[in-house]
Amino acid sequence: MRKFDVYVETSVWGAAADVDPAYYRRESARLLAKRDKFVFYVSTLVLDEIEAAAPGVKETVNSILEGAAVTALENNEEVVTLARAYVDRGAFPRRYVNDAIHVACASVFGVPYLVSYNFRHIVRPSTRNLVKAVNTILGYNAPELLSPEELLAEAGEE
Repeated sequence: MRKFDVYVETSVWGAAADVDPAYYRRESARLLAKRDKFVFYVSTLVLDEIEAAAPGVKETVNSILEGAAVTALENNEEVVTLARAYVDRGAFPRRYVNDAIHVACASVFGVPYLVSYNFRHIVRPSTRNLVKAVNTILGYNAPELLSPEELLAEAGEE
């Protein structure tokens, strides 16, 4: 069986460790437990954001990370350049460049799915459209920007 390659953005890791809302915690945990169906990727930015989390959250997320067997991708110059292109073209506000870096990392490394609970800047139709346009112009495939529930449904895990 073919596994789905998935970039897991920081909000999903945080939701897996958070008490509220319980729905996000449950759905994040359900996704991250499916190591037989998914190969998980993070960036060094995700690891940095987790390191900066509150102590209780950080320990919980780190234990989940260990069990999930993730592969870390380096936020290199190509990732930063693509993230800037997203910001310059209005896909992400300048002050939320880290959100652009998450999407750029998945794009540069060819990870076809990115899951996030960031509905304000990542998982929304206008961002999806702008990312696809920028990636097409610059020669990258655009990852599908999905919530964990959408990805689970896509993988037949409803």
